[in-house]
Amino acid sequence: MRTIAIFNLKGGVSKTVTTAAMADCLAADHGKRVLLIDADQQGNLSQYFGVKAEEGADLLALLQGTNEPYYPDFVTPARPGIDIIPAGMSLMYADLDAIKDGRCNLGAIEDLRGAIAEDAASPNSEDRAKAYNYILIDCPPAFSAASTAALTAADAVIIPIRLDAFSTSGVAELTQQVVNMRRANDRLRVTGVLATQYQHTDVEDDALALLPAQSGLPVYRTKIRHSSRVAAATFAGESLLAFSPHCGASKDYRRFVQEFLGQEGKANG
Repeated sequence: MRTIAIFNLKGGVSKTVTTAAMADCLAADHGKRVLLIDADQQGNLSQYFGVKAEEGADLLALLQGTNEPYYPDFVTPARPGIDIIPAGMSLMYADLDAIKDGRCNLGAIEDLRGAIAEDAASPNSEDRAKAYNYILIDCPPAFSAASTAALTAADAVIIPIRLDAFSTSGVAELTQQVVNMRRANDRLRVTGVLATQYQHTDVEDDALALLPAQSGLPVYRTKIRHSSRVAAATFAGESLLAFSPHCGASKDYRRFVQEFLGQEGKANG
């Protein structure tokens, strides 16, 4: 089981869409079981999958320790092969509590990961069936308690990025923060930067060419093209891959997941 944090300190770079599209592609195209964790208090990933954060059964409850790390009512089925731990605006209290009295457990997602791993190793076939191949975490554009918990549990970070000056200039700071988190989690690595909302302009191509040297990070070969169908799919609350399978973004996300899985295979080979 691999845990992937989708992370950038800049908003509007398609973190949520990338998390959702990865999950849909891994489940529908590759037969993987995926657990999504919405770590953003805006709750956009939860909204996209039509799941409402309820008291005692959301990420806030996990971080505050008001529920077991892996409990049947805690994880909500979302789509075939995909479950989700939702979040909402109440998640801001995780940060308030962490600052106020330390009641926020920054190791909660790692504990959850451990519980899932126990199910995967269980001789009971029903327990094994509950296990996941991937945990994908949609992180907020900030170093909050939730994002810290995500990076504490993650094996890898994927950084979606728009090819503009504001997004590219912040990658160095983001990289340093990930390096700092390795003190708590030595598994953590940035597997790559993913260009999103790409429109094939000269400015974007120049930025993309400079990005590996500027950031010191690997950059995925696949670029996710800008498509109006992405916004339409979010309004419809449907998988982009099913809603508009032939649009450029859908095709690109499928290619990206193939590239990602190839990278995973090499890392584990």
